Amino acid sequence: MTNFNLIHEPWLPVKRQSGRIESIQPWRITEDIDADPIVSFEWPRPDFNGASHEFLIGLLATTIAPEDEDVWQEYWDKPPSSEVLEQQFSKVAFAFDLDGDGPRFMQDFEKFEEYSAKANFPIAGLLIDAPGKQTLKQNADLFIKRGRVLAFSRATLAIALFTLSTYAPSGGAGHRTSLRGGGPMTTLVIADHIQFGSTLWGRLWPNVNMIDSKLAKFDDSVFPWLSATRTSSKKDKTIETTIEDVHPLQMYWGMPRRIRVLFEPSIDQRCSITAVEDPFITTGYQTINYGVNYTDGFEHPLSPYYRTNVKETSWLPRHVQSNAITYRLWSGLVILSSDSLKKPATVVRHWCQSRASHDTMSRFVAFGYDMDNMKAKGWSEAEMPIWLLDPTTYEFMELFILQIINGANEVGQLLVKSVKSALFSRPQDARGDYHFISERLFRESESEFMVSLNRARELIIESNEQDDPTVAVREKWLVHIKKIANRIFDENIPMEGVENRDMSRVIQAKRNLTFALLGYGASGKKLFSQLDLPTPGSN
Repeated sequence: MTNFNLIHEPWLPVKRQSGRIESIQPWRITEDIDADPIVSFEWPRPDFNGASHEFLIGLLATTIAPEDEDVWQEYWDKPPSSEVLEQQFSKVAFAFDLDGDGPRFMQDFEKFEEYSAKANFPIAGLLIDAPGKQTLKQNADLFIKRGRVLAFSRATLAIALFTLSTYAPSGGAGHRTSLRGGGPMTTLVIADHIQFGSTLWGRLWPNVNMIDSKLAKFDDSVFPWLSATRTSSKKDKTIETTIEDVHPLQMYWGMPRRIRVLFEPSIDQRCSITAVEDPFITTGYQTINYGVNYTDGFEHPLSPYYRTNVKETSWLPRHVQSNAITYRLWSGLVILSSDSLKKPATVVRHWCQSRASHDTMSRFVAFGYDMDNMKAKGWSEAEMPIWLLDPTTYEFMELFILQIINGANEVGQLLVKSVKSALFSRPQDARGDYHFISERLFRESESEFMVSLNRARELIIESNEQDDPTVAVREKWLVHIKKIANRIFDENIPMEGVENRDMSRVIQAKRNLTFALLGYGASGKKLFSQLDLPTPGSN
């Protein structure tokens, strides 16, 4: 068995502009970019595709991060050839053996022979959404059935290990979460090249920032699997690992779990995920607890952050919630939130401030697992546009975006409150999660949100410093979202069978919603205030 090296082996499945699908070595990402460019990864799982972006961004940041913006621009204008990337990536190939007797990619430096058979697990356990012991015990494995994932090819194993390490949720006592906690949200800038159009390079290079002198001093500690693990049991001096304890580039290569994979020759077996044949497969792995416990000081460049109040100096990575990423999250993903408690990822901020140009169409993608402690509730992913704006236009657009998002949030809260008031005599005591109602409001108004953004941008540019150039757009936006809110209420509180409920309660709930959406009452005044629109009778 020869070593399977992730720099030299063609293991990443990709799709080219022509539709052709193939597996490539990482250094081939710019191959034929002028004729038939690679446009996407083609794993059969969205988390693998997201993690592949992070793997390549980390590899680029580790090997060819630009010294200054001029160097970054050179590689953007003229992407490096496959030959150049192969030469640079090969410098770290020693750290990317997946198997063999030496250090293994994303696997513990220590061999686990002395541990009992209790450390052995089926390979499906590397998947974040695989059913856990309790789920299997309760026979509740409804979505991913037990026994369906029996073997991984080496390519699938590589991306599964990286995905788990990058997004790892809590795994029980001593089984640590990722450097950004369990199920972090990732945001990436996506830019269309003026010459080559939409390419994979346009999903990677915009997210590689300049390298500073501290990062330039590269050493083996960038990759935690090259040396003994900084274990984190209570008896260890290394119970916590901060940014001061490791090389800063380790934020791309965090390895919180202690894992060793077991390989075996394949006998008429295919990979359970990709159906690919491989001479060697893996059906199980060993794991023990108390791996690296990443704590303070890390600010991953691909994640947005938040703090609980403006006096806090430390920021925490944001996570996907309620299994939905919609435009309601725009504030804090592209711009600093109005309350200064949420800020965009470093790469998004840097793109908006320094790299976006008038001839570059750009957007951002946000993705991640919605986790309930150790349980994956779902994967969420969404793309939204980014515009380059001059300072005056940007100021108006920032205000406009905050106004309509805050207005939509207010309508969502009114809608949920009204539905609960119609269903229950004591809505404050109603059990259950009703966020799905407000999330539906955001999903169904998203297309109008994009239209409103474009229209507001045009009006701001044409306004010649008009005091309030977007008021007409906000008024139209309110009309649109009111229709959606009323429709969602009616569908959740149908009149059929209303005689079996308190009809007066239903009528009163609908009346309160209608009047609030028209600007009456405390709730209506708050809504109109969020949108900076005059309430009825205020003129």
